[in-house]
Amino acid sequence: MDKRFWCDESYKADITEYTDSIMARYGISSQPARREIMYLANKGNTVALKFYADMIYYRSILRKYPYRSAFSLYLNAAGISLDDDGNLSCSGHAYPMAFWSVAHYLVDYKRESDLKKSETIPFIEDMPLEERLAMALELAVACVDYEQAMGAVNLIGRILQILSKDEGLYEKLFSVLKEIVFEHDFSGVNIDPKTDGSFGACAALTDVFFEAAADNGYVYACNSLANREADNIINLSNDNKSEALDPAIQRYLSYLKKSADKYEPYAANRLGLFYTTGEIKGSTGKKFFKEYIDYGLGKEYFTKATMYPDANSAWAFFNLIKYYHRDYDTNLALLDEHMGYIQALNSEVYDLAMEL
Repeated sequence: MDKRFWCDESYKADITEYTDSIMARYGISSQPARREIMYLANKGNTVALKFYADMIYYRSILRKYPYRSAFSLYLNAAGISLDDDGNLSCSGHAYPMAFWSVAHYLVDYKRESDLKKSETIPFIEDMPLEERLAMALELAVACVDYEQAMGAVNLIGRILQILSKDEGLYEKLFSVLKEIVFEHDFSGVNIDPKTDGSFGACAALTDVFFEAAADNGYVYACNSLANREADNIINLSNDNKSEALDPAIQRYLSYLKKSADKYEPYAANRLGLFYTTGEIKGSTGKKFFKEYIDYGLGKEYFTKATMYPDANSAWAFFNLIKYYHRDYDTNLALLDEHMGYIQALNSEVYDLAMEL
């Protein structure tokens, strides 16, 4: 397979220009910095193009069609274009981190994450899923080759996870997997050289990529591995394999703590629930391990989940009000404040909070 996605040396000069012109002068989040990013992006700096897209994607800059607008900028940052006949090409004038951003769209568009509710993006809309995943793999692998981005390593794991659950889809992508994953030399990812590339080996290989990303502190890989352990714990509990439960629970907690220590709200909220109620929730149900309850830790992790808020933080505020209601009984101002945060972050959780 020809390497479709590649970078010339220009992105290194773009990194230097971005650092000297913006970060050294204005930081990364001030209004002057954002305006300078837009200016530098319009001049063609691929790094600035990627961060300009990020600002639109994460709503720091408002656009009528944010996901479509951001995607167009990510394509420019990745040097990717389509000609009038629909043929795709990469110019090489590209910032490798933008490869990962485009790959994220291809995997999650109208399926997962914020992109589940994306407006229509013609570039992706009519692509079959196997074509989207194949292209995403190429892009993620190219990103890892140039920049060792752990988010791209995690995304490869996510794609493998999707394929491990659909043998037909796996067979369609087998030739791509063989060339750019099974036979690829990934620095920092310990693929067993005896991996046979079979469908049955795909799930194990998924964990190899998640573990590599988690070992390097990538929070979403930690969350994925914690979810894997949650399913394992549910199965062990159902099968009455009590001797294996505690080690599995310790692994579950370890992965979540790595993520929560970096203020990731989902992980911190799950830990809050575990220490408050004993709950571990898997894809097939939930179990309660009340011998681990520690209300002090529960409250600590719920609070941590609100420190860098996203939609998951609304659940943490909800759980603080539900399980630690005494803190609000004599402090109605705090209750109003937290209800306001819930309403701003997640309207569905707000409706539930109104019923407490």
